[in-house]
Amino acid sequence: DAQKLNTITTLRDSALDLFLAQGYDATTTDQVAAKAGVSTRTFFRYFDSKDEVLFSGQRFWSEKVADMLRQQPAELRPMDAMCETLVELANGVSRDALVRFERIVSSSVTLLGRAANQQVENIGRIADGLAARKGLQTPDDECRIMASVGLMLYRQAVAVLRDGSAKLTLDRLIREQFAILEAIYGRVVADREAS
Repeated sequence: DAQKLNTITTLRDSALDLFLAQGYDATTTDQVAAKAGVSTRTFFRYFDSKDEVLFSGQRFWSEKVADMLRQQPAELRPMDAMCETLVELANGVSRDALVRFERIVSSSVTLLGRAANQQVENIGRIADGLAARKGLQTPDDECRIMASVGLMLYRQAVAVLRDGSAKLTLDRLIREQFAILEAIYGRVVADREAS
């Protein structure tokens, strides 16, 4: 397991270095394998394609979000459960890694399309976790909307961290984004009640 993890890490680091140096589209799996000191066959033992090097972590992340949502206390409102889950997972997220990921993805139309598809898949997994909290077999509209909004708030927090426009940690930025939404919602409710 340690050797497998080491090989995956080496392949991922090699791929990211090459993607940044010469662009994603110009980089081949043969080049990634050679830089990592393994065969191309070994590359495909761990990754289905070169874009999987970038996106396999996101799939794992959204699966973890869904699992953790299922375990959040039942008395938490869905939005609070979402916030607490995302805050808990924010530990160890590196600003440098986020900047590298965004630079690579934005350099390729192929990756931009894959990122959009990945976001849809992430929303689906998170909605499944929210549905499980409600005792549902499949997500309803509320679960899908909540998953979309939660992921949007997370991405906004990541963007602020990535851009360096605030000197807060990711967990604090996530809480800030959820608090902003809560304040907006509170004003909408107050306006409705006043009219």
